[in-house]
Amino acid sequence: MRLSFIGLEIILNKKNSKKSISFNDINYMNNETLLYIKKLSKKEIDSRTEELIKTCETDVGKIKQILNDKGIVIIKDFVPEVTIDKISQDLKNIREEISSFISTNNTFKDNANFFFQKDNAKFTNYSELANYKKTVANIRGGQDKGMIDIFNVDKCNYSLGNILIPFFNQKIIFDILSEESSNLNPTNLNLYLNNDITKTRGFHVDTYNKKIKIFLYLEDCLNLDDGPYTYVKESHINSRFAKINQCISSNLSNYTETPFVSLENITPVLAKRGTLVISDQSGSHRGFPQALGHKRAVAVMNYIKL
Repeated sequence: MRLSFIGLEIILNKKNSKKSISFNDINYMNNETLLYIKKLSKKEIDSRTEELIKTCETDVGKIKQILNDKGIVIIKDFVPEVTIDKISQDLKNIREEISSFISTNNTFKDNANFFFQKDNAKFTNYSELANYKKTVANIRGGQDKGMIDIFNVDKCNYSLGNILIPFFNQKIIFDILSEESSNLNPTNLNLYLNNDITKTRGFHVDTYNKKIKIFLYLEDCLNLDDGPYTYVKESHINSRFAKINQCISSNLSNYTETPFVSLENITPVLAKRGTLVISDQSGSHRGFPQALGHKRAVAVMNYIKL
């Protein structure tokens, strides 16, 4: 099977597929797609997100329908800005602690407030990170080098967790997730920090099965330079794009790469702090590369079935 996408010709041949495509080809396609996104006007980006944006007053049934149809829904003003203001100093202090650790030659460090590690130096899987007795700050390597994941941020000596957790306990979230399970319990309040991350992993999925992720913008992300979460609407559906991506990625070391996406459905989520994003991670998504001097912080709550 021969196909062409943004200038790159791909041959899908089961016998020779390993020779037909490589990560260099994947990177080429992702870079070409980035160039396309960078040319989008603010007006065009806003028009793509318009149908996804709702409020806490919107009928829950409509919110669930958008999530099911598009794979993503955005709830603006979920947390008031005056509340976000209360945690801004916490974010600054956390960044300073992490920067101090990064500047050392240590691969990990344990102190009273955090366990720091670089590129999974001690804890190597999500279960270990999520279940450790204190907050873990993990500085990623690989395709997402420099991104910072902070697990169980509510366990450290900052007020951030106590301020945010009640919002993730609101009835509207459980109503939206009611199809996932009738008994959900919020656990693992995590924090993702991006500071000057100019290279990020291309479009990918977390899994090929439905997986809902809920995260909250803690800082304004109003233009592409800020590195917005970027989603491909309707890519959670088993479309031709999904089938092609699975075929290609099956021959790679990472089988969740999705370089083939519908260009017209690419949607950077430009939004103010306090915005809640609910996303099906079986759809194609990525973090947009930042420009130097820009930062982004989001809080993520994971829910488990009781």
